[in-house]
Amino acid sequence: MKKNGLAARLLVASWGIPLLLALTYLGGWWTTILMMAIALLAQREYYRLWQAQNHSPIIEPALLLGVIIVGLWQVAGMEALGWALAVAFILLAFTALAAGRKHIDMVITFAGLCYPPLLGGSFLAVRNYEQSTPDEGRWIAIGLWCTIWLADTAAYAGGRLFGKHPLAPKISPQKTIEGFFLGFIGAALTSALGWGLDLFDLTNAVALWIAAGLFGQFGDLVESQLKRETAVKDSGTFLPGHGGILDRFDSLFIAAPTMAMFLLIRILGRF
Repeated sequence: MKKNGLAARLLVASWGIPLLLALTYLGGWWTTILMMAIALLAQREYYRLWQAQNHSPIIEPALLLGVIIVGLWQVAGMEALGWALAVAFILLAFTALAAGRKHIDMVITFAGLCYPPLLGGSFLAVRNYEQSTPDEGRWIAIGLWCTIWLADTAAYAGGRLFGKHPLAPKISPQKTIEGFFLGFIGAALTSALGWGLDLFDLTNAVALWIAAGLFGQFGDLVESQLKRETAVKDSGTFLPGHGGILDRFDSLFIAAPTMAMFLLIRILGRF
């Protein structure tokens, strides 16, 4: 990475990380507004990638629906989301037909509602989790951020220093098996630290490790495949040194729903 790129990356991290952690710590609508902003910007980038490939997603109505979907995670939880997606699909179908859009454009538009608003919004289910203590969800959510970041950093550094065997050469030639393994170890160390500080129990620590260290890195590959199909290097330029919002939060969009599903199973199973 060039010096200018590294300086820009560090500058963004110097204010971005404290902001994300502070809004997550506060919870409620502070965290909801944060996730709405992330989802809205990422969703817009997603549609622009497809616009560059001569597709015509229905952007403005879909962005509004995306904000509503994130909000539903906060005010209604998972129960309302199935109906919300069904209504959203019907509205988009009518809009597409009225505007003379192709079926593929309607599909791309609906996919943009699921990724990132639906998946990213599941972070709110993690933040709102309360099983044994009122602060449990707060620390699990903060732990998820930190575990993703440490896994990402360890994977990047490990790949640069020790990487020899490509992980997925047809998707992302620069990612290596060695980097993936070290990212997995980095996630383990971070989640173990949270458990050691008694911020969450061992079961949730292991879940964080798997969600960030395994599924979070899978989320990175998902976005890499999207960029390869749309022939771009970065999803945007919103965050200097980091690329776009999709580039920065791609791991979260897979790790958060993974962690949310585990917590739901834990609530239902009472373990």
